[in-house]
Amino acid sequence: MEIAILHYTAPPVVGGVEAIVAEHARLLRAAGYRVRILAGRGGGREGTIRLPLLYGRHPEVRAAHRALEQGDLYPFGRIRDRIAEDLAPYVQDCVLLVHNVFTLDKNLPLTAALHQLLDRHPGARMVAWTHDLSWADPGSGPRLRPEYPWSLLRTPRPEILYVAISETVQAQLVRTLGLLPEEVSVIPPGVSLDSLHPLQPRTRQLVDRLRMWERFPVLLAPVRITRRKNLELAVRITAALRAAGADPLLVVTGPPGAHTAANRNYLEGLKALREALGLGSHCVFLTELGLRCTSRMIGDLYLLADAVLLTSVQEGFGLPVAEAGLMRAPVFCTALPATEEVAGPHAQFFRPQDPPEEIARRVLTHLVQNSQSALRRRILERFAWGRIFQERMQPLLDRLRCPAPTGR
Repeated sequence: MEIAILHYTAPPVVGGVEAIVAEHARLLRAAGYRVRILAGRGGGREGTIRLPLLYGRHPEVRAAHRALEQGDLYPFGRIRDRIAEDLAPYVQDCVLLVHNVFTLDKNLPLTAALHQLLDRHPGARMVAWTHDLSWADPGSGPRLRPEYPWSLLRTPRPEILYVAISETVQAQLVRTLGLLPEEVSVIPPGVSLDSLHPLQPRTRQLVDRLRMWERFPVLLAPVRITRRKNLELAVRITAALRAAGADPLLVVTGPPGAHTAANRNYLEGLKALREALGLGSHCVFLTELGLRCTSRMIGDLYLLADAVLLTSVQEGFGLPVAEAGLMRAPVFCTALPATEEVAGPHAQFFRPQDPPEEIARRVLTHLVQNSQSALRRRILERFAWGRIFQERMQPLLDRLRCPAPTGR
């Protein structure tokens, strides 16, 4: 299935919709779709086709708008027909994801051209991807009139599938176009840590391999594997979290300590404990995967983790506590003079002899009740791009596979 994404402008033009268009294109291509971006301005990237009259600030479009205000429809009709001619090949061959054009008055000839193409091509497949509505914006009132072509902005089409970026916008579409709520799919924009903080390529691969975004809580133990790190307690805490109904992931970053040969036997013992507790992929030693973490990769993992878990029985300083604090990661650690010296009252302390079940309960309680941690989890569960694509965009695309989908 070929997909064309249509908007007034495209990256590198900066804007919220432009960023969403770029992410949609990336996700669709990754899923195997053939994707083009149609825009009046921007582009310059592979797969972007510039059609200048799509840009609402194009001189000829602006002139048509000025003529409309004076009651002269001729320039408007001429530009509308030229746009329809430009877009006709894509309407016939592609599913068209149209961002905002059906509901904003930034380029009325473009809006009218799309309606004209729907009239001429009954099998056309279009999605009105709605971020904003002129008729729902009090500031747009002076510009809008009840007659054609402004009336198109509140005229529903049964051939169109309507998408709103939020329940708020869904309610605006329902009121403005007279649709039923079930006729408007809600597909919000997503977020990605990788877009805000580009991850190391190996980190990105690890995130996918371990399904890290799907797990909770993700606990990071940024330590070497030595007996004084008391990692069997970390493994047992992970088992207790799983028994409590969570889907935990413990990531131990370091290799066996190089200065004591017995550390390799200690790793084998930890792996045996993991199997005995039935943890499987819930507990990962990165050394098993052949990974040696650079400082940049460790920094990525601090940002990815829900919390840092340190179960040592002896520390001279507690550098991971300091690093976690710098990266704003919650810390759960054993109460040792060194860790208390570094963290002060700002870590969640426990004793090495505390039952794993009690520590697990404290971890879950803190992460659920802490507003920052709870917001992070809410965002990952509702607005991670991968989840949005799988759970919301892909079902919409499946509906569009038939030749003539109907939105009503």
